[in-house]
Amino acid sequence: MRRLRKDITQLLKASTTTLINAMGATIFVYSLSLKLLETTGSALGYGVNIFIGPIVGLICSPLIGKVIDKYSKKNIAILSECSLVIILILFAVAFPYIQKNLFIYSIIFVCLDNICARFFTISYLSSAPDIVSKDQLQRLNAIQTTGVAVANMLALPIAGFIYGILPFEYIIIIEIFAEVLTILLTIITEFKAEKKLVKAKAHNNVGGLKILFKYKKVLELVIIAMILNFSITSIEIGIPYTIIHVLKKTSVVSGNIQSLFSMGVIVGGILISAIKLKNVLAFTQRIYTLFTWLLLAFGISLYVFTKYTLIIFIIFELLLGILTAIADPPLFTYIQEEIPKDYLGRINTFIYTIVQLLTPIGVAVYSTCFSFTNYANVYLISGVIIVISISIIKYILGKRLINDSSSI
Repeated sequence: MRRLRKDITQLLKASTTTLINAMGATIFVYSLSLKLLETTGSALGYGVNIFIGPIVGLICSPLIGKVIDKYSKKNIAILSECSLVIILILFAVAFPYIQKNLFIYSIIFVCLDNICARFFTISYLSSAPDIVSKDQLQRLNAIQTTGVAVANMLALPIAGFIYGILPFEYIIIIEIFAEVLTILLTIITEFKAEKKLVKAKAHNNVGGLKILFKYKKVLELVIIAMILNFSITSIEIGIPYTIIHVLKKTSVVSGNIQSLFSMGVIVGGILISAIKLKNVLAFTQRIYTLFTWLLLAFGISLYVFTKYTLIIFIIFELLLGILTAIADPPLFTYIQEEIPKDYLGRINTFIYTIVQLLTPIGVAVYSTCFSFTNYANVYLISGVIIVISISIIKYILGKRLINDSSSI
């Protein structure tokens, strides 16, 4: 009973941390994206954060994973947030003087922001076994996923609203306040078995990919997720671009529709919390398959029923959110339970990086397509290509997952 009470307290602290951090970051990133879209008039401007994040992650991933596995994860999380606060203050001070080259300076800022955010996110994710007991891991992952969804659902319409009434410098201040609260909440959250420095071991030099080769079923799912993330880029940058520039609706409408993805994540999080899975990996593969065919249905619907574009956006944002929430928490729980804690920093860094590896290419490809081609054609062709690509990957890699699933 005492342990359960402690777990509930820890879950409450972790969920509050996630909610505040995600809400502040989402309001800021969405507002910055709108600012760049307004300045450049290009979908590439809107997608700069989507484009830069994976590149920064790829470059920094070896360092991030090793540092997180070597030093205190709690201290890394706190220091990364303190660094981000300093960067945000500098950006707020410089903002009035960089208007002529805002896009260039924003790229520099987004790079630094992503480095700090990755250190915090991955160190916190890798600390899950130290925050709650093993039987509460699934609940912690579901709560964190749902917390991010709640934050996004609330933050997107708020960001769309305050962007229209507040100077951008005030939005930066809101983000600084959110990061300071995140630091305070992280400080009061207990991390079990914290060590100031983990002594060097032979396995400290082993990379995330080499470790993951021992868990080939997980690696196969990561590869599929990488392809799916490439296609999801078309929705992340295509929906706001279509709503604002093609359909001539307001940023508030765009934010409200995009927030439905978060609502779907909340629904999916509730569903997955109530389900006990016997075979996590096979279940996740089936969800990814459904995800793939849903993207094709999305493209066909827009091509055939173009005049109902907004309704289609609403339906598919909700459905994609539900599937995302159902797929992610069980997989993270499996990783946290099955892979030794000394490896979690490198494993989570590798997965976080590899899943987003094709995203910059997706931003470049889809930004170009949306600028020169009708959006309905883009989504239809994209859906067909993704179904073919995933089918090939499943044929090559997926067969072994299904055949071996009974051993999990």
